Amino acid sequence: MGVHLNMCVLGRPFAIRQLVTQGKNVLLVRDMTDTMYNSKMKPFVNHFAGTSLVVAHVEKYWCPTILSTDIVGGKPFQFKEDKRPLERTH
Repeated sequence: MGVHLNMCVLGRPFAIRQLVTQGKNVLLVRDMTDTMYNSKMKPFVNHFAGTSLVVAHVEKYWCPTILSTDIVGGKPFQFKEDKRPLERTH
């Protein structure tokens, strides 16, 4: 978990890509991340859909994901501006 999934959480020297390459067992807590995304650039979707696309990329190519509620229970985090139904899994 952490912010800017498409930058720090995925790409830093101690991030998902590097940990997977080193053979570590990696898991992303998807509702505890966000992305740096400009909706005026491809694929021209809103910020929250852009984040979901990066999460889907991580799930397809790098590691599985969970929600924070899978660890602590309660209600998953969702930005109040994100009016889409909460996705349980991607």
